[in-house]
Amino acid sequence: MIALLAPFFAGPLRPFAERLSIAAQSAQPPFSAAAPDRSGADACLASLAQALGCDDRRALAAAWFRDYTLAVLPGALVAATLHRRSLPFDHPALAWQVAADGRLARLMLPDDGAPAAGTLPRLLSPLLARHLPQVVAAFAAAARVSPRLLWCTGGVAAAGVARQLAAHPALAAAQRAEVQAWSGHAVSDDGFGNPFHGAFRPGAEPGLPGVAAVRRICCLNHRLPGEGYCGTCPLVADAQARARLSGAPTAPARATAAIASPR
Repeated sequence: MIALLAPFFAGPLRPFAERLSIAAQSAQPPFSAAAPDRSGADACLASLAQALGCDDRRALAAAWFRDYTLAVLPGALVAATLHRRSLPFDHPALAWQVAADGRLARLMLPDDGAPAAGTLPRLLSPLLARHLPQVVAAFAAAARVSPRLLWCTGGVAAAGVARQLAAHPALAAAQRAEVQAWSGHAVSDDGFGNPFHGAFRPGAEPGLPGVAAVRRICCLNHRLPGEGYCGTCPLVADAQARARLSGAPTAPARATAAIASPR
């Protein structure tokens, strides 16, 4: 873990930052530099397919990117929000280590950045505007899937990370508002985009009183062995809406979703 982040990610929060490290502090060789290309993404998905016993590359790519988002975004958000540092995800010396199952084992940064002036979206831009688009392009090509599926799946995870960070007592009121504004807008006032924004259907975002959250695009998690439909699945929501309109009894989420077409 990056020493700068260790005080925040203590105890049960540790898994959300332990896969980010400084290259000079690691004795293990990197998998590749910068970001994976199509062949690197192919290798990751092949390993994940073997580990999970699944050959659905679309579902595998979505699961891989959700995990990657949870590995890199929390540390980047804390470094930017609390320490006003922009972690160098766009540095050419960035290096990877990949676990046996194809998921990220460790992402090694050349350093932990330097204190910088700027808004939260600006500080996050090396990750959101430069690094992650390369990752999405590589895995979308390898899985032959729309990048929108990956951004939406990662975006649901990102929204959860932002909500938990905004609720953390270490943040001042202005910092909480900054995180919430970043999460709630597609483009910041200073022109930086948030590719994770828009993961939920309009009017069905998390936190709205009396409204169940519904993601825009199914994450295909139900296609992975031993997994089911998630709590924000649009297939489940649509099937339940049809049942209400027809007057039919509403079945439990897993059973209701089974009658919805995954297409």
